[in-house]
Amino acid sequence: MELNEFILKSPKLREIPKPGVKSQLKMAPQCREINYEKNNNLRYAATTMLIYPIKNSLHFCLIRRTVKTTLHSNQIGFPGGEKNKSDKNYWDTALREMHEEIGVKKNQVIYLTELSKVFIPISNFIVFPFMARVNERPNFFINKNEVNYIIEVQLSMLLSKNSIRKSKNLNRKIPIFSFDGEEVWGATAMILAEARDYILLLK
Repeated sequence: MELNEFILKSPKLREIPKPGVKSQLKMAPQCREINYEKNNNLRYAATTMLIYPIKNSLHFCLIRRTVKTTLHSNQIGFPGGEKNKSDKNYWDTALREMHEEIGVKKNQVIYLTELSKVFIPISNFIVFPFMARVNERPNFFINKNEVNYIIEVQLSMLLSKNSIRKSKNLNRKIPIFSFDGEEVWGATAMILAEARDYILLLK
C-alpha cells in the first residue's frame, strides 16, 4: 500500500470493527495469560504505532529499550509508557511518551484509531495501543536513558507472511515477527498482529 492510498483509506479504520483478541492470539506465546479481572495490582500504559513515509514507502518504528530501564529492559516495543495522573486520557499518555522517548512532536501526529488493549502478566500492565501517522519522516531525537535505538520497518514487511516465524525462547517455540534480524515477540507482536489484520482489511 502506497502513501496516498493509505491516507485516503485510513479514516475507514475507525469504521471497521477491531480484529481484537482473535488477531492478537495468533502471535501470543502458548499458555500466555490474557485475563486480568482478578488482579488487584494493575498498572496502565499506552503506546503508539506511528506510520510515516520514507520517500513513498510507508514505515513504522519500534524501539529497542536500554538495559537501564527496570521493566522490559533491552526489549523491542513501541514508544510508550505508564499513564501519569496529569494525562487527560490514554491517547495523551501515548503522545507524551512518544515525545519523551523519540522526540516526535505532538502537533505533528494524526490520530488513526485505537487498537485492542493487551495485558502483560510479567509487569501487570494493561497497555492501550494506538495507530497514528505523520505526513513525513519525523526528526527523531532519542532519549538515551530509555531508548537504545530506533528500528524502522517497512509496512510491507509486516503485511508479508514471510515476516512471521517461530523462535525458541525459554525452551519453547514462540511466534515472532522478524524484521531484518530483529525479533519481535510477546505483547508487541500481539499488537502488531492486530494492526496487520486491520490494515489488510483496507485493501
